[in-house]
Amino acid sequence: MLQTPSRPTPHPTNDLAHAPICVLLCVDSAYLPQAGITLASILRSNPTTRFEVYIAGPNLDPKQFEAIFTPVIANRSDVQLHRCDLDEAQLPDLPVTAHISRSTYTRILLDRFIAPRHARVLYLDADTIVCADLTPLWTTPLDGAVLAAVRDHFRMDLAAIGFGPDEPYFNAGMLLIDMERWRALDCERRVLDFLAREIERLTWMDQDGLNIVLRGHVRFVGLEWNFQPRCADVPAEFLGLSPVDYARLRANPSLIHYTTSYKPWNASFRVHYSDAFFSAAQSAGTDFARARPRTFKDYLMQAKTWMRWHFPRGFRRVRQAFKPEAAAQMYRAGPGI
Repeated sequence: MLQTPSRPTPHPTNDLAHAPICVLLCVDSAYLPQAGITLASILRSNPTTRFEVYIAGPNLDPKQFEAIFTPVIANRSDVQLHRCDLDEAQLPDLPVTAHISRSTYTRILLDRFIAPRHARVLYLDADTIVCADLTPLWTTPLDGAVLAAVRDHFRMDLAAIGFGPDEPYFNAGMLLIDMERWRALDCERRVLDFLAREIERLTWMDQDGLNIVLRGHVRFVGLEWNFQPRCADVPAEFLGLSPVDYARLRANPSLIHYTTSYKPWNASFRVHYSDAFFSAAQSAGTDFARARPRTFKDYLMQAKTWMRWHFPRGFRRVRQAFKPEAAAQMYRAGPGI
């Protein structure tokens, strides 16, 4: 855990409200189109807000970058865009998986390319869609925390990283980072050193490392700012919400994060909120074809997705009857599922 130096004076909320929102997306060339869609969703939901946007990653192709992002910001003179092209050698030599590329580690290096004038940075994964005004998130008081994030209720094996069963663990797809605190606590070095020593035992690699190193230095914000589609399938109490609040949030999340390997562009018939992605893709001028069911199994999955959305309680009861162990783990199932 980090040791806490003396806390600096918090940045006044009114200063943040008048500064451009600094957004960071970290991708490789394969995910540049999705990053363009994320940015298009941000600008569409924030039509009068000033932004300074950093797109960072290894060996980003300038022509591909220009083709994707020029149309997105074409009518927005209030948006500054920076391409931060990192050489592969600049990235830490850490493991990758089918779902975690080396570009994922770029967010740990953000102090190397984010201009010092920025008091805060809003980091977003490139599989997110913004559906609301970002100002309430951007101006959230951090009260000395290094960052704000949203609790990830789907991390079930917290004991594996030394966390208690009810200890909050965050999903790193949205991070609102106080750059002064990040530097003061030497977070880049501490996180990279920890990962170099311990990453082989970490299921979620850099996300686990950030959670462990920043333990006690995180401000947890509302689920609406990092809403995973699978949140629409669980009981309200699983997420610590009242039924009324859950219904409101399920109908209108502020930021959708398409976690798991099922994405709108590869399995839209299995993913809630796919329409939000394709609507943003259209506004970005990006030609993403909607994945359609082809096999009997695909059509079955489409039907299950429809059931999960329209009759979630009934679907959970069926799942509890036929797959009680899976339901117990997934829903922490009890009589009220």
